[in-house]
Parts: sequence; C-alpha cells; structure tokens
Amino acid sequence: MLIIGFFIFLILLVIGAPIWLALGMSGGFWAFIQMGLPTESISSQFFIATNSWILLAVPYFLLAGNLMTYMGPADKMFKFINNLVGHLPGGLPSAAVVTAAIFGALSGSSVATVIAVGSMAISQMVKLGYSKENSYGVIAASGTLGQMIPPSIFMILFAASTQLDPGQLFIAGIVPGIFIAFVLVIVAIIISFRDKTERPKRASLSDMISSFISALPALIMPVVILGGIYGGVFTPTEAAAIAVFYVLIISLVFSRKEFTLANFKKSLISTMVTTSIIFILLGGAQLFSTAITFLQVPQFITEFAVNLNVPDWTIMLMIIATFLFFGMFLEAIPIMYITIPILYPTVLSLNYDPIHFAVITVASLMIGQITPPIGSSLYALSGHFKENMGVVVKGSYPYLIGLIIATLVILYVPWLSTFIFE
Repeated sequence: MLIIGFFIFLILLVIGAPIWLALGMSGGFWAFIQMGLPTESISSQFFIATNSWILLAVPYFLLAGNLMTYMGPADKMFKFINNLVGHLPGGLPSAAVVTAAIFGALSGSSVATVIAVGSMAISQMVKLGYSKENSYGVIAASGTLGQMIPPSIFMILFAASTQLDPGQLFIAGIVPGIFIAFVLVIVAIIISFRDKTERPKRASLSDMISSFISALPALIMPVVILGGIYGGVFTPTEAAAIAVFYVLIISLVFSRKEFTLANFKKSLISTMVTTSIIFILLGGAQLFSTAITFLQVPQFITEFAVNLNVPDWTIMLMIIATFLFFGMFLEAIPIMYITIPILYPTVLSLNYDPIHFAVITVASLMIGQITPPIGSSLYALSGHFKENMGVVVKGSYPYLIGLIIATLVILYVPWLSTFIFE
C-alpha cells in the first residue's frame, strides 16, 4: 500500500495536477486504506493544518510586502541605495541585491521581489552596458534572499511544521542571509568587470540626503518589526499585522501619489492569491505527513541514517543534495512540506542542531528557486518581462554557483547560524 500511495503521488505530478492535490490524494489513500479514517476525518485535516496562530503572520507579511510594491516605498528604497553605491564597480547590481534582500524579507515572495526590483533595475542596468543575461541573473538570484532574511515566510512555515520558535529562526537567519547577499554582491562585481559597463556619476550630496529622507521610513521598517519581536513587545504574528499598518501609514504620508484605492486592491488580490495557494498546500501536506508518520516512514529513514555510521555533515550533505534535486522539479514550499516530516526526525535523532538545520533547509530551497527547469524566479522574470528563458537561465548560472558555495559554507560553519544562542 505504501508503494501504491507514492505511485499515486508521482502520477499526479507527472500529469500536471496541483501539488496540493497530489499530496492530498496520496495521503488520503493511505489514511482511508491503511489508517481506516472516515472521510470526514480525512477532509478535516485541511482545516487542522491552518489552525495555527503563527500562520496568521503569513498573509499579513505578504500584504505588507505587496503594499510596499504598489504604494511606492520600495521604489524610494531602491533609489537611495542606488545613489549610495551605483557609481561603484558593479554598483547597480549591488544596489539591486541589497534592495531585494530588504524587500524580499518584507514581502515573503521571491516572485513579487524579482518583479518589483526587476522593474526598477533591469532597464537601468542594460542602459549602462550590463549584459541582459547578467541583469536578469542578478535579479533572479537576489529575489531569493527574502526567504532567509527575517521576517521570512519560509522560517514561519518551518516553525509551524516543527514547533520551533519562529523568533529564534528569525535570529538564526540574519547573519547567513547577510552572508549570502555579500556573496551575490561579490559575484555581481566580478561580472561587471567582464561586461565593461559604464559607471554613472556619483550622486550629489543633496540628492543623497533627499533620497535618504524619502527612503528612511521603509529602511527602518525591518528594525521596527524585528526590534519589537526580539524586545518582547509583540509576537511574530502581531508584528506581521503591525507591519501592514506601518506600510499604510508611511505610504499615506510619503507616497500620496501611489496611495490609491486601485493599488490597495492590487495588494489585497495578490495577497489573497498567494495565501490561498500556501494554505491549501498546507492542507494536502498535513494529510500526507500524518499518513507517512503512521506508516513509520520517518522512523525507517532515521534508522537507515543512524546505521550508515558516517559523520553528521555527510548526512547533511545528502539532505542538501535531496533538496537540490527536488528543486529542479518542484516549488520550494511543496518541497518543504514533503520532506520536513520525513527528514526532521532523522536530524533530531543525530543530535544535529534543529535551528541550523532550518537555516540549511531554507538556503537549499533558495537555490531551487533559480534552478532550471522549474525555478519559480526564472519563470517569473521570463514571463513578466517577455524575455527568452535561455537568457534568464544563462545569466543566473554564476549566481547559482555563488548560492551553492554560500550554502556549503553555512553548512560547514554552523557558528554563523547558532553563535547568538551559545
């Protein structure tokens, strides 16, 4: 019966069925045949999966990010960062990386990030002589940074799946996220020399000050949100709701032109679509994970890993390879829902730090978002900007290598993730 359930799952994936349906059908088959659950109990798993206080943070952070996009603060933030570093070698791509890191952390969506930052930066990069490949590649890679830098939607979902403290995961992701952004900036600078780009004039002091004042409300938003969480003023879920009100206030005060009902509706619709996708995936994943736990699949994997008698880092390397393989064919969130119920007990049995495992998991899933043939960031850029997929994929390769190197460094230097807890 176990093989039949996995066969159902694979067949549905191959024919292009939604991932939530593949998870739900295979999990439902096991639950009905093996566990003997009545159909009403099976369907209730979809509601049980979303009945979590921490998951309320997901739609709020998504809405805050969408409001940043449509209401104007994101554009002001990019203008200041570009004025600050745009005149340096690789300055404009570096500004795009930093902007994407901040914006992505607040939006929680790599697709929204690459579209928003790409709309601001790609045409300027091409105009200055950066190749189209590099212009699209740096946006595709930097769009993934928000999944590591807090407040991260991936960290929230990981915490909800494993009962870890999301606040601790947020803290653990700060230094690795900054390190990965630094690696991407280094790659961007190296490639800029190859492209022989034109360097714009340094912004005047008055322009610098003016853009800084305009961008300051958006720039301090992460400080306000994370400071409130770590200072014990509010929980991550409450922080997400506060983020929405914060963006609305700064947009009303500093971006009157973009503060329109039409833009507000766009933000709401985008948030509802993304939240619906995530939550229905949670339902299918809950049913799938409940069934495989009953069938003792995690216990079997754990016993197998323990009996291998190899160093922990070798097991972790195999896990990363698994994530990268799945990343070629599936979206990041379904990968998390499929693998975490199986791999997490194994990691705990090896006495591996669960917080470091969370950081490694998110770093690996970031790579999958620019890994062909199913990299979500690649498709988002190609589709939105009507650019040939080959151009986007080719440009992302140097940054893909950078992400892999950064992930391996984080794996072998766990101190980057855990030093604050020592």
